[in-house]
Amino acid sequence: MAGVSTTIVLREAHPDVEPALGALHGYLHDVIGRMEGRPATDDEVAAFAAQSPTDGLVPPLGTFLVALEDDGSAVGCVGLRWRGDDVPADAAEIKRMWTSPAVRGRGVGKLLLDEVVRRARDAGCARLVLDSRADLVEARTLYERAGFVEVEPYNVNPHAQVWYALDLR
Repeated sequence: MAGVSTTIVLREAHPDVEPALGALHGYLHDVIGRMEGRPATDDEVAAFAAQSPTDGLVPPLGTFLVALEDDGSAVGCVGLRWRGDDVPADAAEIKRMWTSPAVRGRGVGKLLLDEVVRRARDAGCARLVLDSRADLVEARTLYERAGFVEVEPYNVNPHAQVWYALDLR
């Protein structure tokens, strides 16, 4: 199809600068919109971002990956925290997993998830954990297809409704 990108590349990026910042704001607009049942405002996104720092998604505590189309536009993202106050000692934690509605169904989410699973496995992590919301049906389906299973809460995230883990051994 003319004019449609066929290549998606993953790049490490700092979540507070473009193109990662745009992807992170896309994630926040999507999640807040689902929580509120209406489109999120820019003020709501800014307030949520201020309450949820991204310092755990940069080395040495973690990493942030952005999925980019041929034209450089960010169409997805995922963070991986190696450690933190609420990350179990034997695990790494997936944060801020998102794909743009414009590319859903094209395998971008699977590409991002496969990469963080590979990185966690290569780093010797025993398991990967994540929390999610019940209304993030597309994400939950992706996790379950990848072998993640629901587990008891490992953190006290007030926005989370379901918790998952994947054994990497």
